[in-house]
Amino acid sequence: MIYNLDCINGAKQYLEDNSVDLIITDPPYNLGFGGTSFTKSKKPRFSIIANDKLSAREYQRFTFQWLKEAYRVLKPGRHIYIFIDWRMYPLMALWAEKVGFTIKNTIVWDKAYMGMGWQYRFQHEFILFAVKGKQKVRRISTRKATDIIRVPRISGNKTVHPTEKPIKLMEHLIGNSSNEGEVVADFFCGSGPVAVAALSTGRRIKGFEIDPEYYKIVNDRIQSYQ
Repeated sequence: MIYNLDCINGAKQYLEDNSVDLIITDPPYNLGFGGTSFTKSKKPRFSIIANDKLSAREYQRFTFQWLKEAYRVLKPGRHIYIFIDWRMYPLMALWAEKVGFTIKNTIVWDKAYMGMGWQYRFQHEFILFAVKGKQKVRRISTRKATDIIRVPRISGNKTVHPTEKPIKLMEHLIGNSSNEGEVVADFFCGSGPVAVAALSTGRRIKGFEIDPEYYKIVNDRIQSYQ
């Protein structure tokens, strides 16, 4: 159940209130990122993804719109994981709270290998971990989980999407915050790591991807898995 639509209109059309058990999503960070430029041409491997190069006001409006839809469709007490980097984390946390989410923690994804940069090269990203409401909040499935998750990043020359995340990382989050047979939603499917991870762990997936090329990649990956 992946739709080739923007998540705001797609959620309004296809997701009912309080119908989703877990949301894991990797929205645009508004950094205009096109993937690694360590190529023969010295140019990024990919075009900039949709909604990743907006004005500050446009990005705020866009983010509020999809966060409001995410809050509406998530069941009370259930979890949302939002990937974001250090530059945009303060704003994302503020906006998530404004639409009603309660932030429970900040998870650090340790990519195991350093990436781009010069003055202290990047090796991590943040994952905002929040819940809907304050009553009957679901606990994660283990008390042994820490706020640092070490999963090696995908090598830049092997990615099929400029911000692609490992399936193993998504499986870890899904296992902590949902049960088999439940519905996992992804508002920004990209190349589909959440979708594949949901299926591989016995969950159902509902998601949206606005770019026709990546929409095809997601569906091809799902069909190959099945």
